[in-house]
Amino acid sequence: MSEQRNNKKKQNDDLMRKIRILPDFVYDNLLMNEGINANIEIIEKYKLNDEQRKNMLSLNLQIIFKEIGIEDLCSAIEKRLKVDTKIAQQITTDLFTKKFYLAKDYFPGIKDEILKLGGEIPKTKSKKTSGQLLKREKEMKKMKEEKERIKAERLADTIIKKPIKNLIKKYPEIGHQQIGSQKSIIIKEMPVPMKPLIKYWIKDYLEKMGHYEHSNIDRVKYVYHDKNTRKMNDEERRQLNLVLKSLDEGILLAYSTRRRKVDFSETNQG
Repeated sequence: MSEQRNNKKKQNDDLMRKIRILPDFVYDNLLMNEGINANIEIIEKYKLNDEQRKNMLSLNLQIIFKEIGIEDLCSAIEKRLKVDTKIAQQITTDLFTKKFYLAKDYFPGIKDEILKLGGEIPKTKSKKTSGQLLKREKEMKKMKEEKERIKAERLADTIIKKPIKNLIKKYPEIGHQQIGSQKSIIIKEMPVPMKPLIKYWIKDYLEKMGHYEHSNIDRVKYVYHDKNTRKMNDEERRQLNLVLKSLDEGILLAYSTRRRKVDFSETNQG
């Protein structure tokens, strides 16, 4: 079990390292917002099952990290998704035109690949990268100011660090802590939409992803591609990912006895 946990941590660290060194415009366009929406649209359009979705998202990352070339994507989709050549070509064309073209400067030759597949070069240019970067900078500044405010208040506080299961057992109010600014989330077998509270996020995650061990790809799939998480911003996704990672791998979350809630500013990715 310890070896498995170490392997998972190593895989996660490797993934985070690859993401950190991506150019900003690639991160913004392909791993956030429009890039995520493109994935969802393609998954729904071709009615991909769970295994196909997982493999497609994995191929997405391999393309972004340039572990496979764009010229090899179609054959990889045909093989990994187990679809016929025509469907593989259609999925590849959609990925090129609806997603990867958003960062076309990162993929020399993408226009030729689109034309080879019989697709049309998108008329729209890359999304407003400068505007997205400005938005991220404002969010980062706001997060920094909030962190400094909390740090100043923490002088008379006690921070307890434990995995989420242990914290909820000892401090049940954590289950009622909200993550996400949306009004509600849809939970299977719940008669009405529920508030986006930690206890409901965990329930939804386990029902959809299973009550067995989950990989980092499983969490990425849920945090970035589930219908309930579509409207979350970067910081909300980070908090949800930390809770789910603590659930899966037992990383420590920081509980503030004064604020009576999980203090995410005190918790790293682990």
